[in-house]
Amino acid sequence: MQEPSGGGRIALDTLDLAVKGAKAYGRDDLVQRLTDARRLLSEPDVTVYVVGEFKQGKSSLINALLTAKICPVDDDIATAVPTVVRYAPESGALATYEPADPSSPPWTERISLEDLPAHVSEAGNPGNVRRLKSVTASISRQLLSGGLVLVDTPGVGGLGSLHNAVTVSSLPRAHAVLFLSDASQELTGAELRFLRTVKELCPAVFFVLTKIDLYPQWRRILELNAGHLEACGIAIDTIAVSSELRTVAARSADQEMNVESGFPQLVKRLQGVVGDAERSALNAVGLHVGSAVGQLHAGLRARRTALAHPEQSAALIAELSRVNDRVDALRSQSAKWQQLLFDGFADISSDVDFDLRARSRGVLHEAEEAIEDGDPAKNWAEFEKWLRQRLANETLENYTTFVKEARVLAGRVADHFELAESQAVLPREVRAPVKVVEEIDIDSSFTGVKTRGATGMAAFQKAYSGFLMFSMLTKMAALAIPTPFGVAAGLLMGRSGFVDERKRQLEKRRGLAKTAVRRFVDEFNLQVGKDSRDAMRTVQRELRDAYSARVEELQRSLTEALANAKKAVVDDDAEVAELKRLEADIEALEVLARRAEELTIRSGAKPVKEVAR
Repeated sequence: MQEPSGGGRIALDTLDLAVKGAKAYGRDDLVQRLTDARRLLSEPDVTVYVVGEFKQGKSSLINALLTAKICPVDDDIATAVPTVVRYAPESGALATYEPADPSSPPWTERISLEDLPAHVSEAGNPGNVRRLKSVTASISRQLLSGGLVLVDTPGVGGLGSLHNAVTVSSLPRAHAVLFLSDASQELTGAELRFLRTVKELCPAVFFVLTKIDLYPQWRRILELNAGHLEACGIAIDTIAVSSELRTVAARSADQEMNVESGFPQLVKRLQGVVGDAERSALNAVGLHVGSAVGQLHAGLRARRTALAHPEQSAALIAELSRVNDRVDALRSQSAKWQQLLFDGFADISSDVDFDLRARSRGVLHEAEEAIEDGDPAKNWAEFEKWLRQRLANETLENYTTFVKEARVLAGRVADHFELAESQAVLPREVRAPVKVVEEIDIDSSFTGVKTRGATGMAAFQKAYSGFLMFSMLTKMAALAIPTPFGVAAGLLMGRSGFVDERKRQLEKRRGLAKTAVRRFVDEFNLQVGKDSRDAMRTVQRELRDAYSARVEELQRSLTEALANAKKAVVDDDAEVAELKRLEADIEALEVLARRAEELTIRSGAKPVKEVAR
């Protein structure tokens, strides 16, 4: 855990003071929200995923960034397990294993950095036989000291693999993504499609062109790639780098070569990501503190006004009543935000379900065409792998649709509360159920059925029938035709029977394969559809409960403010001591409000007032 920055320390102190004030006035609801906001500062990790096809230089880039050999590099596929690289004063690594029992939690084991290749590389851990979930490597580097965490994603299977789909499904948690492609060729259609999905899940995406030292034409490739990205409507920054030049420059302390490697630009972008994350956290904390202080201030201001200026009490009560009516409208069962949330998720459910079925139908059509073009018994293993990968990627893209629409809906609901974007309640992390594709069984029993005996018997029956027919015809016609001619005719018919039987068996296998695929896709739609609907209901309930709690919070603040104002109106013997106490408390709250505003100014955002202020 890194020490908080200067702004972070100020924010933590401000939060502590706000929590103390909320406790003093018995506002447990505000204490809970401010305590939750503290997590924004106590979890300083800024996660950046490094993704791309295999052999694009992901591991080499991380090693060059940190000028240390952390991630294994190989001429063949290197990374087989996600490798997380973070800051620590002392170097070391922690391996996290998948439990044998899915209901049990993962277990961990400490390993040395030297043992890392034996755990995370395809050579040391082929097919992930160790059942590793991830490995976390720690190292002391200035670049990581601000909370930056780099994630080296597996290259096994490429962009279309189940490994990759599982990794990408966690991208909504990421602060940024580095997408790598080397300078040997232009971006492929698969890479562009993948980039579009990544951009939907994580808005901060950088395209990194690697290995520019190996390809003199890299500038032309970079230009062509920029055109492809623009044509696809993918607006991202591009950086060209050479890990080899960076490594050589680090060894020789050659600053000119370091600049030529392109890494200073990349480092600057990563530092910007860390800075943006801190500014966003400070802004959010400032807004939460400002909101809580505003609600406390409303009640104290009402009481002070009624005591110090009784003639203004009627106007104050009228104003508070108008605001209270507005909050009552938010609280009612027919509140527009509740109807918007309900209708919005109904629309999302319909869109996502239709999108999933359309995608699975497209995959089914491709699968049936592939079955017609080959023999399922010969290429079934490769076909099944392709089918699962295609469905996993379609699941990921379908999930992207859900995440995008849910975020938009959450923002629309927040507009009804006049909340800033940093205070909007966003959907929780929902991972795409891509692992479901691995767990669904597909019937492949027809691939093990032996047909040689049946084909041979059919050929024999046809040949024998042909020979008998030829013999009978010659006898009936009283023709003296030698027996070998009859044998030849029988063999010809036998061959024809053999070919026809093979065709029949092939068509039968194709029919069985299509039936198996249809059942598999139906089960896929059933399970993924249910998982998707469950996730939607969970997110809908969370958003409803979170905004209902915010309404209760505002309602309580206004109720107390009205009660204070009305109490002072009927109380002829208002104590001077109470007025002084109120003045002191209001002054303290105003100091807190100014500090909260300073936090939002530090973040570069404009302060937004809440409904109750």
